Amino acid sequence: MPLLIDQSPVTANLPESHTLADAIAWAQTQLPEGKIITAVALDGVALEGEPLNQARPQPLGGRTLSLTTSDRKELSLSMLGKLYAMVEWLAPQHKEVAALLEKGDQSAAFEKLGHIFTAWQQIQNAFSGLAKLNNIVPSELPVRELTGDAILNEFCRQLAEMQNALQNRDFVLLADILQYEMDGATANWVSLLESTLAAVAPEAAAAS
Repeated sequence: MPLLIDQSPVTANLPESHTLADAIAWAQTQLPEGKIITAVALDGVALEGEPLNQARPQPLGGRTLSLTTSDRKELSLSMLGKLYAMVEWLAPQHKEVAALLEKGDQSAAFEKLGHIFTAWQQIQNAFSGLAKLNNIVPSELPVRELTGDAILNEFCRQLAEMQNALQNRDFVLLADILQYEMDGATANWVSLLESTLAAVAPEAAAAS
């Protein structure tokens, strides 16, 4: 099996019947500390998500496996920067939706609210990946006087309240949550990201 790591050929000591999962696991053991595999391609075709999961148990045979690596800390800092930017972008959006609801412009409010829900889902998924990448356990991550888990659970409760209000067509309650609770939610997320930064790169957190 031809194997390339960051475009450099590598000789892999693997059994003949090895799978893609075997090859990736072996390659990770050959990387310097702090390096992780971030992209996988077979015969020049990138694999990610479900196609990658389906290919993992398959024998590789003579197919060419190309792996791309990244520095774990640099990748984490990049992810944190994007998360900060998304949270900052969302911060004023909640009150804008509340104002639209109060004006009775439900169509515009619902469209904007849909974008907000999507963005928050992306933020939650990205944070979950970031925590896993750095072996961070939210229940053990101190965030002010709370933990990361407490922040995330409270946020999920607030999202559920908004979704219930929307389903019940209780637009007064929905506007109140958006107007009065979501500033605190975004502030909690900023604190959560700051605590994550301190765990990932203490020197960067101290300099910020």
